[in-house]
Amino acid sequence: MGKKQHSAKEAFTPSTNRANYVQNMFGSIANRYDFMNSIMTGGQHHFWRRLAAEEVVRPGDIVVDVGCGTGDLSFACLQQSASQAIGIDFARPMLPIALNKAKKLSVKDKFTATVGDATSLPIANESVDIWCSAFVIRNIPDMDAAFYEAWRILKPGGKIAILEITKMQPSLLRPLIRLHFNHIVPLIGKIISRHNTAYEYLPISVDKFETREELCARLDNAGFNISIVRSLMCKTITLLVATKPKSP
Repeated sequence: MGKKQHSAKEAFTPSTNRANYVQNMFGSIANRYDFMNSIMTGGQHHFWRRLAAEEVVRPGDIVVDVGCGTGDLSFACLQQSASQAIGIDFARPMLPIALNKAKKLSVKDKFTATVGDATSLPIANESVDIWCSAFVIRNIPDMDAAFYEAWRILKPGGKIAILEITKMQPSLLRPLIRLHFNHIVPLIGKIISRHNTAYEYLPISVDKFETREELCARLDNAGFNISIVRSLMCKTITLLVATKPKSP
């Protein structure tokens, strides 16, 4: 018999290793991941990644894209004249897709992809200019450890950029947004991804996550100076940009 597939709710119980659940889930939907992102966001996820890249990347920057998936944030950074993008993801099936895209975009000499964990990065101290992630932080059980690693690898003055679905706050549109997240996305996701629970996990993970204010406080506690807090897509998506202070 095969391994028991945990439900999305069980992924957040003490008896389930959530990191392993997320790793296996994303690995199993890798081939349909891009298509589902476009369906869920109406293609807007490409715009959000470009926006994040425009806010932080300077020509010649070295970028680490944590939880790179199929590489779209890395490629947005390279389009903004980053000199190198290092994609890291612990769902191994995502990486060949990213590398194939890099070849098609003629940036394979500037993009590398490796299996790794956000809380233990194979990157030297103070060696990169940008740490970035898109829709990843919410899936990391120990966010503080991930931010510690970001601090460790960033040069003084380096920047951190986070795109994430933060916890929904009360609003007139909230019932419609919750209908989309809780019912429409899981149904479409089940059909397209052929994974029973992958897109049931999405609304639960958002409900279990933090507000943008709480996420800002966590970054502030980690020592970063927050410079940009921007809401996108009816305040469901948050873009955060923060800086590691330069040494006195």
